[in-house]
Amino acid sequence: MKVSAFLMFVGAFCLMAETAVSQNIPVSINRTNVSLETVLNDIEAQTEYLFIYKNGVNVNQEISVSADQESLSTVLDEILQGSDITYSVQGKHIILARSEKTAVARAAAVPAPAPQDVSHARGVVRDAAGEPLFGVSVVVKGTMRGVATELDGSFSIEAKAGEILEISSIGFISQEVPAVTDRAMNILLVEDAEMLEETVVIGYGVQKKSDVTGAIASVKDSDLENRTTTDVAQAIQGKAAGVQIINASGAPGSASAIQIRGYSSNSKTDPLMIVDGLKVNDISYLDPETIASIEILKDAASAAIYGIEAGNGVVLITTKSGRKGEGRVFYNFQSSVQKIARIPELMNAREYMDYMMLSGAATQADFDYDGKTDTNWADYMLETGHQQRHTFGVEGGNDRAKFYTSLSYTDNNGIIKGDKDVFRRLVGQINAEYKAKDWLTVGVNTTIDRSVRRALSESSTTSDSVFASIIISDPITPFVYDDNSIPARVQSVIDGGYKVPRDAAGHVYGVSAFSDQSYLWNPQVMLERRDTETQSFRVRGVAYANFTPFKDLVITSRFGFQGGYSHSNTYNHEMYMTTKNNQAMSISGSSNDRLYYQWENFANYNKSFGKHDISAMAGMSYQQTNTDSIRGNANQLTSEAPNFRYLNNTVNTAQMTLGGQPEVRANMSYFGRIGYSYDNRYFIQANFRADAYDSSKLERKHRWGYFPSVSAGWTVSNEPFMQNVKRALSLSFMKLRASWGVNGNVNALGEYQYASVLESSSDYGNNLDGTFLVGVRPSKILSNHGIRWETSRQVDVGLDLRMFKERLTFSVDWYNKDTHDLLTRTTAPGNTGAEYVYVNAGLVNNHGTEFELGWKDSIGDFNYGISANLSTVHNKVVKGTSPDRVPGQKIWSSYDVTYFEEGYPLWYLRTFMVDHIDQATGEAVYKDFDGDGAITPNDRDFAGSGIPDFTYGLTLNMSYKGFDLLVLGAGSQGAELLYAVTRADALQQNTLKSFYTDAWKNASSTGYRYPKPDANDKYYRTSNLRVYDASFFKIKQIQLGYNVPRKLVKRIGLSSLRAYVSLDDWFTFTKYPGLDPETSHVGSSASGLGVDFGSYPISRKLVFGVNVSF
Repeated sequence: MKVSAFLMFVGAFCLMAETAVSQNIPVSINRTNVSLETVLNDIEAQTEYLFIYKNGVNVNQEISVSADQESLSTVLDEILQGSDITYSVQGKHIILARSEKTAVARAAAVPAPAPQDVSHARGVVRDAAGEPLFGVSVVVKGTMRGVATELDGSFSIEAKAGEILEISSIGFISQEVPAVTDRAMNILLVEDAEMLEETVVIGYGVQKKSDVTGAIASVKDSDLENRTTTDVAQAIQGKAAGVQIINASGAPGSASAIQIRGYSSNSKTDPLMIVDGLKVNDISYLDPETIASIEILKDAASAAIYGIEAGNGVVLITTKSGRKGEGRVFYNFQSSVQKIARIPELMNAREYMDYMMLSGAATQADFDYDGKTDTNWADYMLETGHQQRHTFGVEGGNDRAKFYTSLSYTDNNGIIKGDKDVFRRLVGQINAEYKAKDWLTVGVNTTIDRSVRRALSESSTTSDSVFASIIISDPITPFVYDDNSIPARVQSVIDGGYKVPRDAAGHVYGVSAFSDQSYLWNPQVMLERRDTETQSFRVRGVAYANFTPFKDLVITSRFGFQGGYSHSNTYNHEMYMTTKNNQAMSISGSSNDRLYYQWENFANYNKSFGKHDISAMAGMSYQQTNTDSIRGNANQLTSEAPNFRYLNNTVNTAQMTLGGQPEVRANMSYFGRIGYSYDNRYFIQANFRADAYDSSKLERKHRWGYFPSVSAGWTVSNEPFMQNVKRALSLSFMKLRASWGVNGNVNALGEYQYASVLESSSDYGNNLDGTFLVGVRPSKILSNHGIRWETSRQVDVGLDLRMFKERLTFSVDWYNKDTHDLLTRTTAPGNTGAEYVYVNAGLVNNHGTEFELGWKDSIGDFNYGISANLSTVHNKVVKGTSPDRVPGQKIWSSYDVTYFEEGYPLWYLRTFMVDHIDQATGEAVYKDFDGDGAITPNDRDFAGSGIPDFTYGLTLNMSYKGFDLLVLGAGSQGAELLYAVTRADALQQNTLKSFYTDAWKNASSTGYRYPKPDANDKYYRTSNLRVYDASFFKIKQIQLGYNVPRKLVKRIGLSSLRAYVSLDDWFTFTKYPGLDPETSHVGSSASGLGVDFGSYPISRKLVFGVNVSF
């Protein structure tokens, strides 16, 4: 069914009618008092069009024009306004001619010339297959005389014998031939294999997209424009097949994780990230508006050049570098309001009390209810958030230099009332390049960022998660008490002299009657009890020099660096609600300094001779990381006034702790690549890299890792036997690709896991007087010097197609990835004295298929484009890391619910299984798998997986005259989530309304989904009935923009002005009953996928923005 639907989708695209050629390509020109011919040359340089002038057209007339990303048709209308010149489009040619009315009038006023002999050259232009070419430009060199070939390839042009004819057409090698007037000319044009085309960034170089033999996904700057997200990873969601964005939280300043082709390890599976050649830990610091392109290396052959760090794929980001021409000054403003997208439907006060009594969790007397309270906690805790972003920049360049610089400020205050979820960031980008000599180019790319973040607690503990508390707090407890309605149980606490939390007006916050039994904090108290702030400052950049000692060889020396600090401070207020829900004052802080640098030297050699092209690259890399940290905490201050809440004012007690130490880590690599292609048809490429880390990772003889790859491509469409097929199918490009390679995963290894080391701590010794002293003891690890790198071996086969004059693009990839030698911790033999030992064991397989489909076209002034991608992934642990299944995520103090086990998806959900609901009693009847007559933890089974079966994205672009519309959607299908917001041992927490309304009521009940409420059923909350389909489709953005006509904005000194409004994350289609299926899981670790603890959801936003340039 899925295959049939997909084929119908492809068929619908292919049946779209061919329409007029687009005249709305964006053009930027700023010229004053220059000839029309100069402006036309500028247009030719920026578009695929060539101009042909018919006799009598005056291209020497002076004009002025100022256009910034204006449509070609708009620019032509302006520069030809008031003249006697008209234009028409034929294929990729624009024909200029004098208007018929003007020509007739002038002809009538001019005496007829004396008859004279006029010679003409005639002929036909064909391609290599002998087919006539339409729209080929034929111009007499040094003149304005030119024509375009007709449908049958024929032409006739005024020319004298021996004059040189320039024959040119996009996609073919231009020719110059002498004119012949006494016979017909037959001209053959050959396709231009070196034609300028889209390029993609690969490891330590660039490559024409048509030459690529690996699986590389590209995201361009146009895909990132005017997004409200401050995180680059979120901005590419839905844009690339095989790339899944994991949003563990929607809180301001939260960073997203990128997963490429599924999960392949029991350790971290983050990809390697490179920005302008610099290795970085994350990309959340980048302003999406500064990015020129993103390339995602998905297969092992593309990523193998990065060796040990590329086992989970590679993300290559190139920032903007400026463009030639008159300088441009720009300012982009964006303002948005944000609200929660949806709140789960929860039980009201009456339903809550009925449910508690039905389940036996409480009696009427337990409620301490005033008879009127029905608190909707979301109304008290949530507000309309606001975000503003300002970006100011300047760019420009000439033939020898170019630069780009920008400054962006973001201020995001989230949807929780107050200022506890705030993110502010200032980012500066400075990029410059200068061609000092014809053989030397130097440049720098630098990013400076400063951020401040205040974040809510989002842990997997009910008593420490603000959003979870909004959902689970009972509705019979008031937000605050009136002074005359404080319950006796609360008044006794006040009378005892405890610091009871109050609001700004002095009212006591409500305290649940079940606060102790069910860990129920008032959500506002949970929010106010802790002040946390993190400040960071980072400088990242590269400085490089490109030497060209002779043609075809470029030697690059590149120095990368990043340095800065991160400071975190937390102050826990003293407060007391009940005997369990209270906390003493404490303070903690940490400071982390990091200095990283890398030095890389490599050479690229590219040579063409005849039909042969060879390329070679070789280089080395050295990387070093210096870190230093200090941390401390205390539980007593000289004063608790706000200006004393610093570690400097602590009182030395036994509970005070200090820690921190410097570390230095280093690694080095050697790498190379060689490629060969023949006749633009056959391609082969091989990569190799050798990596080694210092002694912190592996023992000396296992320290080096070696990572080879090979890939090949066949451009079938360039074969002579395909020419008839190309014409019959309107096929312009068809290529087959295949690759194999080996990558590593450095994330799998911790510090000194192969060795037994000595540990020191003040806990390891004490004096006779009871004071502590620093002691030393052997670590709990049993040494294993035989452990080695975790490696992945991947095969990829792909097909690329372009059809219908490049309007339709299609690609498909099938991949199979095996990850070997997973590093795991297992119990050490009892006679060793150690607790555990690290070993290499296990094998995980991921395989799947990726599809990308696109269509672009125009009908007059209406332009549209649609692109879609879909990627499947099948994940399986082929070989376990232990004879026993390995537990992952635990539900509160209850059972482990995710496991790593042979024969199942990685970290699958394992729960109790409800066989049926007893019609007579309403009780859940569980499957007894081991047949022992009792339900035990052994009676659990596979209940689903947090890894989706497939992910997909859809992008629609439309424009008409000055208006443009963008619709972006992203979805995930087939993942499951265990609703674990409520604790199994906290029976009085509020929960989903459906657990009450859709539950068994009596023996005659029908259509129910859940068993009767039963507080004594300790298996139900970790059963398959709490596992839901978490598939979703989100319309991530609907943006409508308008470009103010240039004639109007020029009057106020601007070159362009665009305004837009956008709905971001406004619509979500899902059956999942929780907060947000996109963020509702435990962090980005695979072991927590599939478990919903109530994370901060992604808010929906109404956005207004303005783009101005001068």
